[in-house]
Formats: sequence, C-alpha cells, structure tokens
Amino acid sequence: MRTIARGFLIVAMVVAPAWVATSASAGLRHASDLPTTVEALAGPVDLTPPAALTAPAAGSLEHASRSALRDSQAAPTPMATTSAEAQAAAECSGVVSGPMANGQLTAANLCDLWQKPYKDRADAVVTAFAMNDAFTAKFGRPMCLTSGYRTYEEQARLRAAEPGIAAAAGTSNHGWGLAIDFCANTYGGAAGAWLRANGPKFGWDNPSWARPGGSGAFEPWHWEYVPGVKALGK
Repeated sequence: MRTIARGFLIVAMVVAPAWVATSASAGLRHASDLPTTVEALAGPVDLTPPAALTAPAAGSLEHASRSALRDSQAAPTPMATTSAEAQAAAECSGVVSGPMANGQLTAANLCDLWQKPYKDRADAVVTAFAMNDAFTAKFGRPMCLTSGYRTYEEQARLRAAEPGIAAAAGTSNHGWGLAIDFCANTYGGAAGAWLRANGPKFGWDNPSWARPGGSGAFEPWHWEYVPGVKALGK
C-alpha cells in the first residue's frame, strides 16, 4: 500500500486479500471455513502506515456516536440478501485509489452494503460481506445495520443534532467509509458474543475508546475496519 498525506487529502491503493474477494462472492457457510485471525488480517499487501502519516495528538479527535435513545429505538429488520445485493457484493473490487477526503469519498471508492441505503469504502465492504456471510450462516439472518459511510454534510447534521456526543464534521471514521453501526440484535446477546469473537478475524472490531472504561462514549454498536483505520495513522 502506498499512502501520501497532505492535510486532509489521502492517496491510497488498497487491494483486499484474495480470500476476502472469494468470501464476498461465495460466502462462508461453516464454522470450519472461518479464517484464522492471521489469515483474516494478513495478505499480500503491507498495511503498516508509513512514517509520513503520524497519529493525531491525543484528545484531538471526537468520536462519532448515536444517542442511547436513538439506539434503543426499534431498528428495521434487514431483508434477506437479494440477488441484486449478492451481485453488488461480487462486483465490489475491494480496491480504493485516488485523492480522498473525509466525507467526500467518490462513488468509485464506495460499495453498497447488504442493507440499503448503507455503503462503505470498497476494501471495508468486501470484508464486511464475508463477515455477514458467516453471521448469516450461524444465525439464519443478516447483520442489521443503522449506519455506514457518512458524507461531510451528514456528519455536520448529526453534530448539530447531538453536539455532546457526535464528532465534528470531517473527523469521524464514518466519513472515511471505515465504520459500521449495528442494531442491538446484532451487537447484543448471543449475536454480540459471536461478533466480538469473530469480527476481528475479518478485520472489524469495536474500538477500545468505545468499550466500557474507554476514552469515549460507550458505543458497543460502533465497529471499524481496523486495517483501514491503521493506514490513516489513527
């Protein structure tokens, strides 16, 4: 991976590991098919951020969130994956390139997730589909989503509505297309236990700041694509 940082602009080329593209189109159907942590996070591409990308100063970022009230509201039940959605997963290349700015990703760098209208960055989406395939095989239903990629304008509106907990526009990992918010029936109970045990195998994790005792608000619904976030130097 080559990454050049200038202000908020990032030029990146990320190619998903070969097992990810296969899983996105074919699906993982048995527990024995699940990749190990090493297999999930290792690939032919070096995801270590270069020295040019340094981590922001401690406390310089706020974290995107939904309020407890919003989280407690009944979430829509996701539909089973349709043929059109399966085709979208198969057609997602998993490759991102060109200049990118938070909340201003191009259509070419975004792919649809399995639940409309949500999208995320292409490299994150192919791994998310593989994770959803494994979840569906286990629980007989897809993972329920409440958020994915957020444009700069969407981040600004959320900040205005929830100034105490929402990130300043342009600082949320939702704006990089590297975050998903799940419904309570996906991050809680037996489903949540499965997610915590298996999400990291696909490169997805609930960040430490969002866990009990973390530096931010407790947000068990907020999950991020770790290789992409690390490449940002965050």
